[in-house]
Amino acid sequence: MEDIKSLEIEIPGRICLMGDKVDLLGKPVIAMAINLMMRFIYIARSDDTIEFYSHDTKERIKFNLGDSPPRDNDLCYWSVLYERLKDKITHGFVLEVKSDIPIGVGLSTSAAISVGFLRTMSEAFSFNLSKNEIAELAYLGENHDLGIQCGRMDQYSIAHGGITFIHTNENPRVEQLDISYLPIVVGDSIEERKAVLVLNRVKKQIRERDSITLNAFKEIEDCVKQGKQALLESDFKKFGMYMDIQQEQEIILETATEKILKLCKAAKNAGAFGAKQMGAGGGGCMFAIAPGKQEEVARAIEKAGGRAWIFEIFKYEN
Repeated sequence: MEDIKSLEIEIPGRICLMGDKVDLLGKPVIAMAINLMMRFIYIARSDDTIEFYSHDTKERIKFNLGDSPPRDNDLCYWSVLYERLKDKITHGFVLEVKSDIPIGVGLSTSAAISVGFLRTMSEAFSFNLSKNEIAELAYLGENHDLGIQCGRMDQYSIAHGGITFIHTNENPRVEQLDISYLPIVVGDSIEERKAVLVLNRVKKQIRERDSITLNAFKEIEDCVKQGKQALLESDFKKFGMYMDIQQEQEIILETATEKILKLCKAAKNAGAFGAKQMGAGGGGCMFAIAPGKQEEVARAIEKAGGRAWIFEIFKYEN
């Protein structure tokens, strides 16, 4: 098969609807790919030069086919994944990335850039990687190669698209939920995010079998199971209730910030059925479920000092 000379693909961001952090224990989560995109531009070269470039961070890496690219930069995700694929890459190329997904707010730019690289390489060199293979490689690159304390939710959610119920244990499995509409509003707290500190502390508490932490995780796991059924029944009020229960656990885990709690309260006061933070904690984003009240909730979040988006579900065409 003739190699592709050029291609462009788009990869979505993601939000965690229910189950933040329980993927650290291999437990199920519910995630949603959103219509905020990262774009990848690939151009084949006739020589052995490979060039990576990010339009957002202005980072550029240039090296030769078969070499080991540097990892001490913003494109280290590509460097470690290239190492895993380099024996199958037969010629040079240029790969650029442009992102509409804000960096560092909890919408998973790291997983998007990893999944996008793998999908681009799979198409450009006819690797024919499945969605699960792409997701698992992206996870291994982040978790094993770069030592990032992440579970499997982000990579599998972004690789599959739509709303997914993801079994994140050592035998990962994805259930695509048949949901075409979810009336949510996402709010960015616009504060310094301390997710790494929170994750490291929570993982230490898990290792030490801290009863408060493990009990909170059990409550969140129950919310995931009940929340799945509520979503499938389009019972947004019940789903909002389980969102609030999870947020109560986040307060117990001490992962919530005052600003996040302020945005959640503002969303509820404006008519949302439920509101909760997303991701590790320590800042970043929250979201609210607000059928018929999305515009009002978005305004309330912004009035409370946040930045608001109304997202739609992103689904791949194939």
